[in-house]
Amino acid sequence: MGMNVIYYDVVMIMALGNSKQVDTLDELLSKSDFVTLHVPATSETANLLSAPQFAAMKDGAYVINASRGTVVDIAALVQAMKSGKIAGAALDVYPNEPAKNGENLFNNDLNSWAEELTSLRNVILTPHIGGSTEEAQSSIGVEVASSLTKYINEGSSIGAVNFPEVSLRDLDLDQENSVRVLYIHQNVPGVLKTVNNILSNHNIEKQFTDSRGDVAYLMADISQVDLADIKSLYEQLEQTPYKIATRLLY
Repeated sequence: MGMNVIYYDVVMIMALGNSKQVDTLDELLSKSDFVTLHVPATSETANLLSAPQFAAMKDGAYVINASRGTVVDIAALVQAMKSGKIAGAALDVYPNEPAKNGENLFNNDLNSWAEELTSLRNVILTPHIGGSTEEAQSSIGVEVASSLTKYINEGSSIGAVNFPEVSLRDLDLDQENSVRVLYIHQNVPGVLKTVNNILSNHNIEKQFTDSRGDVAYLMADISQVDLADIKSLYEQLEQTPYKIATRLLY
């Protein structure tokens, strides 16, 4: 696209394409015609771009923020644009955003700088609704349904926000004498030893476990399981201490 791309990060990360990492934020600001932000909202990123950073930028540079509203000091940005230091800005996120439909995003009650910002001719403002469009909502619905189906049919919890993310290869139920063990338990020492003692009577082909907070999730594929032994296997797992839930897929 004819661009020279540079980036700054607090850690060393591998470059994509022909982009190059610079050592400091100030170096990036002093060299960039367009500055885009891609950071989370944390105490470290609050007002990441404020008056000193705008002063360090090239004359006539542009700012694009579609990450989080708190990372740009809007009042300082307004002054930088008014002075001509910053040629323009495109913003999709703001420090304070409406809590519900019908509330006006750009009013001085919600954001004290709103009237001044919207009066500028060199700014593009969009209302941060990327996840709320009809297309996005449809995609979210499909993704949630797909994730739930995957969890029910195969035990995969990839994409969970409050549960350990665990997944193994696609489940092949046509393979005889094979069982997938799904075991949710309290995250305390000794549980895996107890469970593996039970599973050791069979061939453990693959196993994966992860935890989140007080909850842990074990997934194991075992073979050489007689159908007559499945009930006994389930009952043994159910009787273990710290068990929350057990499922066997076969």
